[in-house]
Amino acid sequence: MLSWLSIPGLPDEEDARRFRLLSRMLIAMIGLAFVGLGTSLLEPRNDVKVTLLFYGIVLCCLLAVGVFLRRGRVLAAGWVLSIFFWLLVAIVTVLFGGMQGQNAACFTVCVLLLGSVVSGRAAVIMAVVTSAWCVLIAMLELRGLLPQSLGPYSPINAWAAVTITVLLTAVLLRSSLESLQRMHARAEQSARERDDALRRSIHGQKMELVGNLTSGIAHDFNNLLTVICNVSELLRTEGEGQRPAVASLLDDLDEATSRATLMTGQLLSLGRAPVAGAETVDLSQLVKGLARMLPRLLGSSVRLQVNAPEPAMVQASPAGLQQIVLNLAVNAKDALPDGGVITLGVQAHTDDGDAEVHLVAEDDGIGMDEETQTRIFEPFFTTKANGTGLGLATVRELVTRFGGTIAVTSKRGSGSRFEVRFPRQSAAAEPHRSTRHSERPPANEESSRQRRLLLVEDDQLVRRSVTRWLLSDGFEVIAVADGHEALSVLKAAGDIACVVSDIAMPGLDGERLAALLAEQQPDLPVVLVSGNRTPNAEFAASSLRAFVPKPLSQVSLSRALTRLLKGRAQDG
Repeated sequence: MLSWLSIPGLPDEEDARRFRLLSRMLIAMIGLAFVGLGTSLLEPRNDVKVTLLFYGIVLCCLLAVGVFLRRGRVLAAGWVLSIFFWLLVAIVTVLFGGMQGQNAACFTVCVLLLGSVVSGRAAVIMAVVTSAWCVLIAMLELRGLLPQSLGPYSPINAWAAVTITVLLTAVLLRSSLESLQRMHARAEQSARERDDALRRSIHGQKMELVGNLTSGIAHDFNNLLTVICNVSELLRTEGEGQRPAVASLLDDLDEATSRATLMTGQLLSLGRAPVAGAETVDLSQLVKGLARMLPRLLGSSVRLQVNAPEPAMVQASPAGLQQIVLNLAVNAKDALPDGGVITLGVQAHTDDGDAEVHLVAEDDGIGMDEETQTRIFEPFFTTKANGTGLGLATVRELVTRFGGTIAVTSKRGSGSRFEVRFPRQSAAAEPHRSTRHSERPPANEESSRQRRLLLVEDDQLVRRSVTRWLLSDGFEVIAVADGHEALSVLKAAGDIACVVSDIAMPGLDGERLAALLAEQQPDLPVVLVSGNRTPNAEFAASSLRAFVPKPLSQVSLSRALTRLLKGRAQDG
């Protein structure tokens, strides 16, 4: 019976609810009909033929209702079931001597059934019709105008009628209550989803405001860091850094600059500012390169172990990967108040046909409880008295942006393990190297050293600092303050080998300048730099274009210039 009454693909949830209710009522009625038939046959005063005819008609009606349900005509089945039993009870009131208690109860079930299946208005109409019919039967009975009863009052018949009525009412109420509970659960779920959407919207607006604010601050801050990096590198280059006292001061300056750069990157990543364009990066080489500067950042009480035995290529931004590794390392350091060991591991895996690169950061520190683990990736959540709560939120944002996942395993008193998984790349370009002060600028070809460069930078301090770098590399530099002035210089001087321009400038910004140069001088290399923006995809698609994020270092800028000038010479 249950398989025969399976839901016939009803698209509407309300129809499915009605179907379930009617199916239960139908099954209960069929069972009660056989019970009623048996008890009626046990009553010696009942006529066997009349009893069989009565229950045969009832079973035929129930079969017809089942056919309607099977065909998906739920409303029609509800009308047929309600009206049939109403008419049946109405006839019983005439044939069996008026309004007895059990007959009135049967009327009540019919009204409840119609209201539950069809609508409340239909139930009201049936209630009014039922009341009018009962008034008519009462008047006829008082005046003695009713036909003679088929049989006298029988306790067994009364018991059967009441039992059937009570059980059907219980089934009806149970189904109705279940429907109300489902509706309440759906309403609560809808309210939760609406509240979550509202919270996400508010959070998005907050992050947009944070992004706008930090973008402007980061631009100026990275300009200042560029100047600081420039001074530090020049002092080391000119021999001042060879004295132990000065070298120690420069090391402190480098550490402070690295931390300031890390904090600026955190704010920009959290504010949804795009990081530098993605490329194929050897994560193992990047982690090994960072391992040379991390000891200064972590302090003497923390021992760093690096396990990256083989190449592990991923598609990501080198600057973004640096942010991830540095944040994980700093987070692990904060979990080691008395010192300890931090392990950074990189391995390439192939699981179930999926090639992945795993970056693991482990510490043997104080660990975290379950409640803290559920909130560590929330922006501005921190367990430190002077923390910002941006580090791990930045990590998750960047990992998601690069198509990866991150998981944490920790136990109070037993350390923590962060595992980041990236899709593995099968082929890679030249491995990216992550250093700021440990390398000297690559030796450029003599022909490229004598070429003239145009530097476009609106900040005077940065303009002087970058000019010193370029001059020390053997370039001839023309420095201007905005894009319009750069166009004038390009018209007057036809021997410019490359343009180095900031992106964010008043008037004609770096991206618009690069677009104009792409039309006027398509073979002129352009290097864009910025501390809070990245160029569009059209700019990055050209082989004569490069982007270097601020704060600049002499190494990163020289490498970009060397690549572009070599490419131009080969194309020429």
